[in-house]
Amino acid sequence: MSDDREWSEYARKRRVFILGAGFSAAAGIPMTTTLLTTAMEMFAAECPGIYQRVCNYALDIQWKNDSRPDFSSISFSDLCTHLEFVELREYAGGERWSNAGSREKLALRHYLAKALVRATPTGDKIPDLYAQFAKQLSSGDIVITFNWDILLELAIQKVGKTFTYNFEGDHVKLSKPHGSVNWRLGQASHRGSDINTLDWKPIGFADGDRIVIDLYASEHLSSIQTWDRYQPLGELQPFLVLPGYGKAFDVRSIATLWYRPEFTFAACRDIYIIGLGLSQDDHFIRSFFLNNFPMQDRHTFIVNPDERASENYAFMLRDKNVTLIQEKFAATHVKLVLDRLQQV
Repeated sequence: MSDDREWSEYARKRRVFILGAGFSAAAGIPMTTTLLTTAMEMFAAECPGIYQRVCNYALDIQWKNDSRPDFSSISFSDLCTHLEFVELREYAGGERWSNAGSREKLALRHYLAKALVRATPTGDKIPDLYAQFAKQLSSGDIVITFNWDILLELAIQKVGKTFTYNFEGDHVKLSKPHGSVNWRLGQASHRGSDINTLDWKPIGFADGDRIVIDLYASEHLSSIQTWDRYQPLGELQPFLVLPGYGKAFDVRSIATLWYRPEFTFAACRDIYIIGLGLSQDDHFIRSFFLNNFPMQDRHTFIVNPDERASENYAFMLRDKNVTLIQEKFAATHVKLVLDRLQQV
């Protein structure tokens, strides 16, 4: 009986936070359309050859007879899907660049990540909103973030706390099912020899049986100066799960990140979904929610200003224990979290 009471008390204090792009927006981190445009500007300046090929594919999508596509109006998902076809064609023709993907796809990931790192505040420049959010996190909480940026990791470190990507230890637990700017899939190598100038450390998901290739993380990649020293297609190949039909291949290689967080829903009091648009064509995230909701006896708060939020979350809002707050993420929502914690 004592064990049951202790478990109940533990579960009542534990929370799950699910974050989307709207969570990071107040820090000046760009949303998808702006991010793609910014990334392509860097891509053009630093890697013009591969950039031009990506431009040609983008022009095919837009049906334009022009020298340069309009990346502010192109569908990011359509572009990534077309690049998956390019990779498929290379694979069929025996000309595949690497198991990690085509040169175009790898370079696009590189510059998306670099644009995010350039826009991410560090140290004293991190807004107080994120420091306050990080302060209230405990080792019993799990944060599932679909963002590629490392804003939350930096905020956690700023307030003197620690985090883990592998759900172990007395740390705030972060799960990133869409990858991260400071990750790569598998160790870097050249002609059979490992390359590790960035102090890559295994996250610890490989088990030698079901999951053979591990994810690696580097603490050096929060600095834009580090990124300026590395070219795409080399050691620095950030693992980002891109949208489009190729997403299925990427998530399969990190399936544990989609499976492991599920156990946390059974032992938590509140669930907070912050800044996650949940568009109708985001089938993997929608399926993730469909598989885990409704959560009886647990309250879910959805913080999202999108006018389509009530439509996108309609399948969840049928549950009386789900509350939609159509506002941008702000300090008032951190206060809501703290107030709920004090009610335990």
